[in-house]
Amino acid sequence: MSYQHIAVATSLLDEEHLLIDKGIALASALGAKLSLIYVDEHHASYYSELGRPVANFSESQFEEKIRAEMAPLLQAATYPITEIIVRRGELAYELKYAAAEKGIDLFIFGHHQDLWGNLFSSARNAINTLHTDILVVPIKK
Repeated sequence: MSYQHIAVATSLLDEEHLLIDKGIALASALGAKLSLIYVDEHHASYYSELGRPVANFSESQFEEKIRAEMAPLLQAATYPITEIIVRRGELAYELKYAAAEKGIDLFIFGHHQDLWGNLFSSARNAINTLHTDILVVPIKK
């Protein structure tokens, strides 16, 4: 199978270079489009309903902030990253929507192999929800 559009799901942590390197290796071997996708699952807009203070970022301010944080990843990439996709909401739903909207046919995820990663795995939920191929890369701490 030849993938046309590969998206690396990033959480902006230090080990993201491992995932991006995997994406670059696959995309360059296949001549595929490569994108980065960031999904904010913290649901800040919902916290205000619970009476908690929330930093009031507009969508454009939020997206600008994430793009600025991704700038070093883009500069270090040895393959063109054609698009940065920024979403807010539940990870699996947002990835499913992005796959349909952008024609993504492979997602690359990291999975932390620690207690918290086993208890609260975002990757597990996405695997059960998405109808898109997924490459899960183990990240050891």
